[in-house]
Amino acid sequence: MKSVVGVVLLFISVQSWAQREVNDNTGWGLKDRIYTGGGLAMNGGTDAYGSRYFYFAVNPIVGYMVTPKFSVGTGLTWQRFAYTQPVKMNIDQYGVNPFMRYNFNQLFAYGEYSLINTPVFSGTGDRRNFDRLLLGLGYSQPIGSRSAINLMALYDVIYNNQERAFASPWVFRVFFTL
Repeated sequence: MKSVVGVVLLFISVQSWAQREVNDNTGWGLKDRIYTGGGLAMNGGTDAYGSRYFYFAVNPIVGYMVTPKFSVGTGLTWQRFAYTQPVKMNIDQYGVNPFMRYNFNQLFAYGEYSLINTPVFSGTGDRRNFDRLLLGLGYSQPIGSRSAINLMALYDVIYNNQERAFASPWVFRVFFTL
């Protein structure tokens, strides 16, 4: 049963992001165009090599609405993989992810370049950068006047299976906007 819970948690992270909507009746000032948000992710279980781990991530973002439908922004990422078996070890990763989003009513197109810095297991303590170019679509279901639950499916168009930095080219996100 623990393996099933771990697999489910591995594929689902709940994040909280803000995608502000502009009301045409209230104006279009700089304060209306800038939005902030962020996300938290947590999971755990057993990885493909049989090692037990716990994962935690923090992902703040800031965005700018170029038009009422098109926005750009950037996010920061900090992730920790805390392995407990067979060896106790923490792996800290950090990065930056600029993004673009275009809204078509409840559907939206999304693109994100993600650059992640992670330790290299060569015994030297070196770190290495890995990148992803995530493109995909999302669906936003409004809840109240400004909040929504969002679903997103993204594909890494520069995925390299030989790098082994990411388990899959697919990224699925469920997040809330406030």
